[in-house]
Amino acid sequence: MKKILLSIALAIFSTCIFAQNSSLPFKAGEKIEVTLNYKWGIKADIATLSFNLQQGSYAGTPCFHILLNARTNNFFDSFYKVRDVYESKFEYDMDPLYAMRSVSEGNFTAHNDYTWSADKKALHAKVSKSTMPAPVDTTFRSNETIRDIINMIYSLRAADINSMIAGKRVSMLIAMDRNITRATCSYVRKEVRQVDGMGKFNTVCLAMSLQRVGGDFPEGETKLVVPTGEESKSTIYIWLSDDDNRVPLYLSVPISVGKLEIRTTNLENLKYPLSSKVSK
Repeated sequence: MKKILLSIALAIFSTCIFAQNSSLPFKAGEKIEVTLNYKWGIKADIATLSFNLQQGSYAGTPCFHILLNARTNNFFDSFYKVRDVYESKFEYDMDPLYAMRSVSEGNFTAHNDYTWSADKKALHAKVSKSTMPAPVDTTFRSNETIRDIINMIYSLRAADINSMIAGKRVSMLIAMDRNITRATCSYVRKEVRQVDGMGKFNTVCLAMSLQRVGGDFPEGETKLVVPTGEESKSTIYIWLSDDDNRVPLYLSVPISVGKLEIRTTNLENLKYPLSSKVSK
């Protein structure tokens, strides 16, 4: 389950092209709930993730404050109980300020605290795990801003999709524990997508590849090849609502055994009308 949740998180949060001179597609008070579905012989909803977006502040700076709660459904608690909490604070221009990750999955626990330097060139990570003898402090430095998981979700929604449709690919650095992963994303197509329990939507489909780069990454941009043809085991697919909200409605995540899918199951207080919805 730990590896599954990591893949999910990276899938959702992996890339962005920031929109220029346009308003953000979300507002304080918005709530999104998504469901994780695992298929291996049988198909079952195993967990839910709830996103709560509010206004906040950090060291006197006004910002967005987001809490994400992840938990297994009652039936699966007896097999592998998950109670994860993620927190992120970032400025209105999407620059990260603070992030926290508290993980409780079966017998495994972990805690991350992330803070950034003023110029965003350094990320200080304080990491503790039940599998480590003692907490560790690590500082990552890069000419690129390294983003936390939650910040990436909302950065993706603030993306300039038209630039991606025109052929621009974007790679970003993402932090998890003491690891840094580079994610590269490209536009695939527009299509109508059925989302169980929600209806049919006009969507924008994106394809993503991931590469672990560790703590010592080269200066400047690292060029990666992104699959753009048929679906491969290493490709993650994300379907965003094709409207002003850019809600991540559906994801397909590659795993070693079975199939993992993520779908949005509830939306509250969206900033704009959900005009991408075609039918129930």
